[in-house]
Amino acid sequence: MLLKSCLNCRYHEITNECKEVTSRCLKENCYSRYSKCIAQKALNTFLEDESFRENRPISGPTHLYHWE
Repeated sequence: MLLKSCLNCRYHEITNECKEVTSRCLKENCYSRYSKCIAQKALNTFLEDESFRENRPISGPTHLYHWE
């Protein structure tokens, strides 16, 4: 599996493993899909996509009882 977000990384390497082209992280010496870098990128992307209020803190009661 090639990961598009790894293609511009200087530690990225493309290898052939088991007749499949894969992304490999040379910094962490593992497949990119298992690297901490990808986990951090995924978390950042998730948080950016899930944020619905900018510059406004949210609390539990506000989220449940939105009378505003």
